[in-house]
Amino acid sequence: MSPVEALRRYSSICPDWPGFAAALLHPQPVSLRPHPERINATELISLLADAGLPASPADWDASSLRLRPDASPGQHWGYFAGLFQVQEEAAQLPVRLLDPQPGERVLDLCAAPGNKTAQVALAMGNRGLVVANELQSGRLPALRQLVRRLGLRNVLIHRGAGESLPGVTGPYDRVLVDAPCSGEGTWRKYRRHRREVARRIDERERDDLAARQTRLLDRAVRLCRPGGRIVYSTCTYAPEENEAVVDAILRHHGDRLSVETASVEGFAVSEGVKEWAGQRYDPRLARALRIWPGITDTGGFFVVVLHRHGAPGEAMGQSRAEPAHEASQTLPADPATDAVLTRFGIDAACLRGLEAGPDGGRYLHYRVAGQSWPARAQPDAFGLAAIGLQVKPFKPTTALALWLAPAATRNCVALDATQTAAFLRRQPIALDDVKAAKPLDGPGFVLLTHAGHGLGVARLNREGQLESQFPKAWVNPNPGFPVAG
Repeated sequence: MSPVEALRRYSSICPDWPGFAAALLHPQPVSLRPHPERINATELISLLADAGLPASPADWDASSLRLRPDASPGQHWGYFAGLFQVQEEAAQLPVRLLDPQPGERVLDLCAAPGNKTAQVALAMGNRGLVVANELQSGRLPALRQLVRRLGLRNVLIHRGAGESLPGVTGPYDRVLVDAPCSGEGTWRKYRRHRREVARRIDERERDDLAARQTRLLDRAVRLCRPGGRIVYSTCTYAPEENEAVVDAILRHHGDRLSVETASVEGFAVSEGVKEWAGQRYDPRLARALRIWPGITDTGGFFVVVLHRHGAPGEAMGQSRAEPAHEASQTLPADPATDAVLTRFGIDAACLRGLEAGPDGGRYLHYRVAGQSWPARAQPDAFGLAAIGLQVKPFKPTTALALWLAPAATRNCVALDATQTAAFLRRQPIALDDVKAAKPLDGPGFVLLTHAGHGLGVARLNREGQLESQFPKAWVNPNPGFPVAG
């Protein structure tokens, strides 16, 4: 069965069925977002153009860049340097509508692979707390790597079923439920042979998905504080997984919820449906938004924004005092931190507002100070793994290098394009070939930069070679990735 045949069931609610059907036959553009702390959109466009990857700003957001469908930005050195995240354009809307603010507590209930978690964390300026909850252990490595590559200090990763996340972890100011779904809106991302044959989705699968989606959204309502915001989204077109789920929650929670109008200026959307297959839904669901590829040349999405009403203390979890965020003068004080700051001549002010923890383990983590978390809900990771404690001298992680190498005043080496390519392939580089602009104190770990951006860590050996410490898990098997000069 072709995707057009499989999705014909939506022809009555699609505002432009011919355009939608035509779009399904073609791959969608690649989209990405620059890391706001490391590079702006204009600089990133120039960087990508140098590597033969033309990009242009989206009409609705100058920080959302579009590339050709056949572009491979994930092979560009800037991807490994954490200068951007590849994220489908329509998938950026749920967080845009969640509108997280610096210093808040935000929950991403179904987080992996982590693009929306990262979008939330960066929108919050790496302040406050973002809880990234994920059930499947096999999806956690991608989430951890994204946190490290983008240098996210305000993210706590928790493994568990979202529908049973303990109430003591909350309450939360905002909750995102980007729910597991049938994924029909992602079919344009597949390679050609996958786009030509649709996956069959039977009634039982939809019922099972809708049941879990309802449990997840119900939990989100209970974990969100009164006055807070909840965004429910899926990347599918099925009303059974969208309007029907939200309708059930609205009926169950009554006056505790209202539906806000979901719209993004410059992004063409249609409203939610109020009736499907003989079922009538709450008329307020017309305020939800639907994204159809024939109109936007993106993937497909459904998003609804809910406002949580109620008296203070009604949500699950304990009331909390507002933590000090920008005003915090807390600095990590420990031997590993002191050694790394001294080795690389990094001003301790770069760590202001952070604390070191948790104690023990292979790595020292930096995280936003003053963020509480119940001991009985053991996190998978809390903050950014910054310093390896298993070797002496203490080893800075790639995550720390990507974040702080530009601030180093000692033992930091700038690589050219050829040397950058060698480093990313884990090949040694002769120190004689490198023009070290900053003092080197002899053998040991050094930080690397390229084009002014953090690139990673190398070990300077006694033979005068830089031994690449680029993570093996990140190495691209294709040696022909583009490298900007």
